[in-house]
Amino acid sequence: MSRKGMGWVVLVFVLSVVVELPACWVVRAFGLPVRDASGSLWQGQAQQLGPVGPLHWAVQPWRLQASAQLGFQGQAWQLRAEGWPWRWRLDASAVGAQATVPTDYRLAGQWQGALRIQGAGRQCHASEGRITVTDLALSEPWSLGLGQGWLEMDCQNGWGLRGQLVQQGQHQLAVDADLPGRRAQVVFELQPEAALTPLLRGAQWLGPQALAGQRDLRW
Repeated sequence: MSRKGMGWVVLVFVLSVVVELPACWVVRAFGLPVRDASGSLWQGQAQQLGPVGPLHWAVQPWRLQASAQLGFQGQAWQLRAEGWPWRWRLDASAVGAQATVPTDYRLAGQWQGALRIQGAGRQCHASEGRITVTDLALSEPWSLGLGQGWLEMDCQNGWGLRGQLVQQGQHQLAVDADLPGRRAQVVFELQPEAALTPLLRGAQWLGPQALAGQRDLRW
């Protein structure tokens, strides 16, 4: 066989491997915390990825598009991205209730809404929309009502995330996070008999007599 013919054979083989690259190979190669992965790198599914699952994905690099459907804490989410790395758009929306993988804690609530983010490269240029939750509660390892809340992106100074959580007659919490900087500030106000009060004092977020404060977090 000529060198040209051999080159075509090698090219076809490499392209075939890339197109049909099994997802389980990628999982093993990078040591990802994935369970029961099937399909290919470009279109597949997994029962669990860390605390998330089930998970379905589809990637079309030739069209600069990718989408994923995932379950987390009893809620299904839809993610869609297109245009990266140039002018890109990312959409995230709450779909509905779904059976998800068990975790050490369990949050229950009714999530609604969607976020749309636009940017270029690593920059976030604009965002719109809001995701809201009603009747949010911690159901495991113990029961605790958390109230109503919302989350939205803020691209004025980069990748910012803002949110609020309110339980009438109990507490009010606000969070302002810098995602690339991996830091956030939580500001909270509580009523004297709030269920969160002993928890925050036990975690040393509150002094013995204080009912308001703030906490800087890093991860």
